[in-house]
Amino acid sequence: MLKPKRKILKKEIKRDPFLESIFSIKTHFTEKKQYYTRIILAVLAVFIMGSFYLKSHDTNRESAENILSKAMVSLALNDKDNAMIHLQEVIDEFGSTVAGRNASFYLGRIYLDKSEYDLALPYFEKYAAKGRNPILTGSVYQALVNIYRSKQDLSNAIKFQKMCIKHSNSKEEKAWASLTLADLSLANGDKVTASELVKGILADFKNNNGIKQRADEITGRIGS
Repeated sequence: MLKPKRKILKKEIKRDPFLESIFSIKTHFTEKKQYYTRIILAVLAVFIMGSFYLKSHDTNRESAENILSKAMVSLALNDKDNAMIHLQEVIDEFGSTVAGRNASFYLGRIYLDKSEYDLALPYFEKYAAKGRNPILTGSVYQALVNIYRSKQDLSNAIKFQKMCIKHSNSKEEKAWASLTLADLSLANGDKVTASELVKGILADFKNNNGIKQRADEITGRIGS
């Protein structure tokens, strides 16, 4: 015979672990409703702001590139006045974009060509700090070396000449940059550094007449 089913008492239902956990979770969410609502709203706000930022960033990038293109056309036509106006607009309005940083280089180069070194300097320094175009980077450092050397600021000239060495594209280019550093070090009274640089270059470029001749010339001045 089948045994009669035992009646589940009300007390046992209340003590059921599964039901108790469901009740506990429901109670927790009821009590923390405002807290979780705030979290959801915050996440939505971040998402919306992020989408807006990306859209705005793309718009700024396109606008900056369009104005920079106008500047480059003006430069190609040798219309430096209009080129400078366009370049300054890109820098002022979109300085944080790639086009804005590149505009700093080109505007600095225009001032450099006009021998207006004090006006060129801040634009080159701005590019040196944040520019990423490898084609422009070496030219910027070399321009800064020349400007600081013309101002007799050999410490800064040496600093940026070291950057020229770091960003050299070949062993021969690095050797020439190192010889310039040796020359600057000698002008700054540091014969030891100049001598070490020249010796290292002579050891590596015995068969390069141009480099050897320049190294020998610096060596002669070190010993004098």
